Amino acid sequence: LTDAEEEAFGTDPATWDTEKDGYYDGQEVFNLYNPIGMAPVRLIDSGTISEYVNPVFGYSVYYPKGWTVAAVDAESRQVVITAANGDYVEVRALAKLPTEDFNAWFARNIKDQNVTDLLQATNRFEVQGWKRRDDLVAYFMGANEGFVVIYHPLSGGPVSYRHIMQMMAQSFRPGRVNLALPEQPILPGTAAAVTTTPVTTTATVVTTTSAATSTP
Repeated sequence: LTDAEEEAFGTDPATWDTEKDGYYDGQEVFNLYNPIGMAPVRLIDSGTISEYVNPVFGYSVYYPKGWTVAAVDAESRQVVITAANGDYVEVRALAKLPTEDFNAWFARNIKDQNVTDLLQATNRFEVQGWKRRDDLVAYFMGANEGFVVIYHPLSGGPVSYRHIMQMMAQSFRPGRVNLALPEQPILPGTAAAVTTTPVTTTATVVTTTSAATSTP
């Protein structure tokens, strides 16, 4: 995490694992878990994150508390979520024709990029999307709109919130998604494991650790 992100999440910049549960703070943010709460705690329950639900298009996305959310237009097609330093993440809703797949929608709406430069990815809510290789732009398809999520550093300056942009892409849902985030495994030998019985801890780690702790 950058220093600005450490401040946003309340983590300790002097250590890679603030609460000593065996997971990197940045890894937990990426996977939507709480870097300041002993595993298993989800990021949305940390008190540092809010969830924005667009009132017109119904998409949902996590963002840090303390950031401001504002619709640019009356239809909420363009929404900006802004940090205190002036960096902001923009979410645009662009109409999708009934017969359009992602490639056709992208070619019609995105004029300054090539679809072959994007990587396809599935986020933590199992929503399929596409992202630019620098992780600063992500695309998602809804039923009637395609959505673009874009990070804008202030005046083209350094990227202070790259992990937060990744968190937003990982949490983005174009519409109603009932999938619950998997519970974070408790790692053996950590402080969190002391309160968990050995049988339960071992079974959880064996069956789920590989998928839950890996990051792209």
